[in-house]
Amino acid sequence: SHRLLQFNCGDLFTIGELAVTTVAVPHDAAEPCQFRFEYAGRHLGVLTDLGSVTPHVVDSYRGCHGLLLEFNHDYDMLMTGEYPEHLKRRVGGDWGHLNNTQSAELLGQLDHGELRHVVAAHISEKNNSRAHAEQALEDALGSLERVVFAAQGEGFSWLDVS
Repeated sequence: SHRLLQFNCGDLFTIGELAVTTVAVPHDAAEPCQFRFEYAGRHLGVLTDLGSVTPHVVDSYRGCHGLLLEFNHDYDMLMTGEYPEHLKRRVGGDWGHLNNTQSAELLGQLDHGELRHVVAAHISEKNNSRAHAEQALEDALGSLERVVFAAQGEGFSWLDVS
């Protein structure tokens, strides 16, 4: 049988032995929420669809062993691209999506000691390139050794964070 669980952003709940922390993020949606999962002392963060990094976001994703993180757009590509001005403002604004620099700066604020994998996700096909995201990741982490790219059509393979 299926059970539906209603929660509010900021709630902590469990599904069996899996602890789920919900994290409020700045995004132009009704009560936008991202997640941090904990099982057997290992932490996995999922962080997409946010327009800016807040101190709450930084605190919520410290100490992750794996992090799926939005690298939505290259700011210059977005601003010079084909999107209409209102969409450029929305995507590039504080309630839109993180650009490569913002995501790299967030990584710079997190402890990398336990971080086994970073999955670069939600990469715009029109306003970003893998090369731009790679450069930002390399600047933040020093290498691409722990980085995996999630393609919009294919996703990514299983990763071990143990």
